[in-house]
Amino acid sequence: MKVRVGLLTIALGATLGLAACGSGDSESKDKNMNEEKVSMSAQNEKISSMAMLSGAGKHQVSGKATIKDNKLMLTDFKTDEGPDLHVYLTKGDDVKNGMEISTIDLKDTTQTFELPDQDISKYDTVMIYCEKAHEIFGQGMLTDKTSASDMSMMKGNFSGVGKHMVSGMVDVSNTDLKLSDFKTDEGPDLHVYLTKGGDIDTGKEVSKIDLKAAEQTFSLDGIDPADYDTVVIYCKKAHEAFGEAKLS
Repeated sequence: MKVRVGLLTIALGATLGLAACGSGDSESKDKNMNEEKVSMSAQNEKISSMAMLSGAGKHQVSGKATIKDNKLMLTDFKTDEGPDLHVYLTKGDDVKNGMEISTIDLKDTTQTFELPDQDISKYDTVMIYCEKAHEIFGQGMLTDKTSASDMSMMKGNFSGVGKHMVSGMVDVSNTDLKLSDFKTDEGPDLHVYLTKGGDIDTGKEVSKIDLKAAEQTFSLDGIDPADYDTVVIYCKKAHEAFGEAKLS
């Protein structure tokens, strides 16, 4: 009897010991996984980059994508409508091996998405992708935001031309043209141009403007602002300059 009880005691002790070891291994694995997630999240928070979005093929997409503080933000965002549009991080055009971030709101110009606790440093492109049609709507190459913030910034103050009243400020970077405290006389078809000395013929049209919005930002995708020194508010219908701002 004593022998049998002894054997049972040994067996029970071994079982409990194995269970304790298994529990320890599981806790260790969970701890390691949590530490890896924290490490990856901390690594992602160090990444700060941006992309100017443009349409692919026949599609119209515009705006800016910014990665900062482990978030992806879309600003001044516009897109053609699609049945199932998502934002991805990809390596070039490789959607298959990319990372889906979220579905997007077709009408919201500013959207922010939390990035997953995965390595995002291997991706170089922000992509707007229609999952239902398996088609790229738009994309932009990511660049180091630190270098982007070091880009030269030019500023100017508007004044009216002739009888017209235009006022406010303009800031021009290598990626954006921003109007602030902006006011203008009404006109049938007013646009903002980058020009050399106010010469519309050799200038570059940036966008149509909103007559009522005091703050407006436009993408300079495909335009080198270093070639120009004057921002002009121009009425295309009347072929007339309403206002201008010398950049410095």
